[in-house]
Amino acid sequence: MTTLQVVKYLALATSLVVAAVPSWAQPAPSDATTAARIDALVRPQAEAERLSGVVLVARGNQILFQDAYGFANWELRVPNSLATRFGIASITKAMTQTVAAVLADAGRLDVAAPVDRYLPGFPNGPGESVPTLRHLLTHRSGVPHRVTSATDETQALHPADIVARVQATGLLFEPGSRRLYSSAGYTCLARVLEIVEGKPFASILAERIFAPADMFSATSATGQRLMARRAMPYLLGADDEAIVVTHAPYKDLRFLSGAGDVYATAEDLLRFVEALRGGVFGAARWSELFGGDPARWDGWTGRTNGYESSVDVLAAENLVFVFLSNLQSAANWQIRERIRTILVRGETTPMAVPPAVAVPFEKPRALLGRYGAANAPAEIGLRDGRLFRGDNQFYPTAGERYYIPVSGTVMRFRRDQTGAVDALITIAADGQETVRPRLTAP
Repeated sequence: MTTLQVVKYLALATSLVVAAVPSWAQPAPSDATTAARIDALVRPQAEAERLSGVVLVARGNQILFQDAYGFANWELRVPNSLATRFGIASITKAMTQTVAAVLADAGRLDVAAPVDRYLPGFPNGPGESVPTLRHLLTHRSGVPHRVTSATDETQALHPADIVARVQATGLLFEPGSRRLYSSAGYTCLARVLEIVEGKPFASILAERIFAPADMFSATSATGQRLMARRAMPYLLGADDEAIVVTHAPYKDLRFLSGAGDVYATAEDLLRFVEALRGGVFGAARWSELFGGDPARWDGWTGRTNGYESSVDVLAAENLVFVFLSNLQSAANWQIRERIRTILVRGETTPMAVPPAVAVPFEKPRALLGRYGAANAPAEIGLRDGRLFRGDNQFYPTAGERYYIPVSGTVMRFRRDQTGAVDALITIAADGQETVRPRLTAP
């Protein structure tokens, strides 16, 4: 029994309620090699302070591997545990989508209806095309990805506040004409569901998702109110000549209601997957969310402000792999790729090591500004003498390049004939370059 199951059992026994508490079988001896390979991959990254989180792998009702690494609080050195809650970021969207489907099945929600049927005054597209709930669900509404500033995101914002900002901002394109990933669009959807259900979205998730799936620890964001067993968020950065763990900036994640504000344990997410597989939310949900090739990995990912999350399902093998992290680091996506390879082929490849910090070779202030597309620019800033791309620090490396330790992105800056910086260039592992022209300078 896990710690959470023991707590649940004692609570039920105390109240004299007799019920079966779901449990997961222990690994078979034949799985010991797989577990050892996973731990041998992950533990050195944690010991090098490049990884912090929980890894869980299950096949059917059998746990093949689960362990916690790093710290829920790095300053106090409070270790992560299997009971630690992590921000699951955009995996929240799968839960919002499930609520909408359940209400549609019950005839209480029409996903083909115009959004303004539920949210009067919701904007049309630039050419007056009308957005529907299905457009919100499929990221084809034209709602910008974010409609909040960094300052806004430290405030207590709720779905109605995000709807008001979308109404003020307008849509970026004709609904249905193309796809643009939109967290703000999902928060607008959360507001629709609040109106249909007549209660806050946090209560809707608790009643419609967490309780039916026995997700005992899952909860919506609580802002500055304390949350038991919450892992605090961190980013991998650089200090002088060393790569170090740094605090993520404070954000009140309620501005991502319906889109990225849920906290959960790895076991909570495993239970959500199994509830979907078992038809708890309707027979069609599994195929809607995992309807691809059963012989290929399918699933969800999320990333926001220090938290990274992934749930990978290989239906043909009945495998579920959950990875939750409170340290945004390039190690995370590498670990995810390599564990999936271990589970399928029993092998892996070495992890890439972040390059050393080099002496600055150009003046940081010359690089500041906005680059790329006007509606989704990359912004280069300077804080305490350190360079940032958005919230992510980057540092100079050999070869007059720069490295972002949270993602592993390699960059350089191009200069025109006068010597002025005119573009930001991202360099892929195969050497291919993506050019983002400079839009503005400070």
